[in-house]
Amino acid sequence: MRILIGASAVALLLTAQAMAAQAQAGELAGPGRFCGYSPIIDLLPGEKVTTLQGGAHAGTFRWEGPFGVLEVSGSGWGARPPGAIVRRLSKTEPARFAQRRDHGRHVVALWNGGYGAAHFSSDKRLTKAQIAAIDRVRLFQEGETPSGCDLRTVFSWDLPQ
Repeated sequence: MRILIGASAVALLLTAQAMAAQAQAGELAGPGRFCGYSPIIDLLPGEKVTTLQGGAHAGTFRWEGPFGVLEVSGSGWGARPPGAIVRRLSKTEPARFAQRRDHGRHVVALWNGGYGAAHFSSDKRLTKAQIAAIDRVRLFQEGETPSGCDLRTVFSWDLPQ
């Protein structure tokens, strides 16, 4: 009898874990507003975002569209990214940093002058279309609450079991 109860408990636990993993991931197809850990993206038709992982201050997601695919790491509590600024910070736009190589990937970063930062990466050199898409992104930081979000990443803290 103990084996049957144990097997049932294991089956229920595995089912619960699978359901929790599905609930942690999210996808939004445009048009719609995605609010990541720092990036705010107003998705156009044909674009979509898939959340990948998140934590207390940062998270990652995949952004796909006619421009291709970008892996994005956003932080609501980040530091100034490395490199040269090629588009200066303004009241309406974050600073954009020059494309650079990091661990074999091509990266362009945005920074809001405070703690909000986002890093957009690809295996290949980012194209003009990808840079134009990145230029549509706005940033917020921890403590701020953007409005109109159709999909939003939120603080999560997974406790060890």
